Amino acid sequence: MDDVVRSIFSSTMAFMPGELSRMPLSRWNESVLRYFFCRLLSNAYPDVKQFVECDRIDLVLHRAEEKAFVEFKFYLHPRKFDPYTGDWSGFKGGPGHMNLAEFRRCVDHLQGRKPMHGLSKYIVLVYADPIGGSSPGNSYSVHYDDYRHSDEKIALDLLESAGPITSGEDGVKARLFAVR
Repeated sequence: MDDVVRSIFSSTMAFMPGELSRMPLSRWNESVLRYFFCRLLSNAYPDVKQFVECDRIDLVLHRAEEKAFVEFKFYLHPRKFDPYTGDWSGFKGGPGHMNLAEFRRCVDHLQGRKPMHGLSKYIVLVYADPIGGSSPGNSYSVHYDDYRHSDEKIALDLLESAGPITSGEDGVKARLFAVR
């Protein structure tokens, strides 16, 4: 399944700039990313069965004796807007220890899934930081550009990376990890 997931990750990241020109990053989330991933997957690999939100796994793929569990993480600096004026009024949330802890839990959760012959486990991580380092506090890049999992018993292999993709004032980066 490695070839399928790698191929669709690359296709999704190549597809993203065109979509970002039509739909700003501020309107994207994890579900939008998964939708494009699944759509491109169904076009390129119609023999792969897809199951979304299956037993607390974002995407489960089946092809013959192969199976893959795919988790999606999508982090950006969400901006706040005044609902009456539409004016920008700062940021809500953003990079920090809570996001990092959530990502670590995701890795641990996938790694803890019962192993079986033909099963592969992946995380698609997409994150965006304001261009020019004007982020509030720190950046996602600080946490994820060279991410190493805190539990040395868990093998988290970086398979592919993409970006930065420029979207308005943000630079989008992506990582595909295999959890072993």
